[in-house]
Amino acid sequence: MALRVGITGGIGSGKSTVARVFEVLGIPVYNADAAAKRLMNEDPVIRQSLMEAFGPETYSDNQLNRAFLAGVVFNNPAKLEILNQITHPATIHDSQEWTARQKKSLYDQRSRPYFRKWVCRKS
Repeated sequence: MALRVGITGGIGSGKSTVARVFEVLGIPVYNADAAAKRLMNEDPVIRQSLMEAFGPETYSDNQLNRAFLAGVVFNNPAKLEILNQITHPATIHDSQEWTARQKKSLYDQRSRPYFRKWVCRKS
């Protein structure tokens, strides 16, 4: 039976350090922040939705303009909620696909039957 662990905490609380320790130990780690950034750059539906919601300045040189987007949502809870509504479902779906791949990989690792735990990281 696999164990899924969510690493949570405030800024500077050590989430990344714990995730790196798990990775060094060979425990798969899903980084939701990195996945969301990747999806915002690579997923055409998310890209279109973000440009419709926040304008064409959301992308610069075909890459997410993080500074612009942060400036739009930083002190605007309504805009942040729109961003979350666009990105969270896709990131959750991506994490579910990642989890399925990890489960398959664990079952395929016959040389490591003692390996029973894996970790998902969400910041």
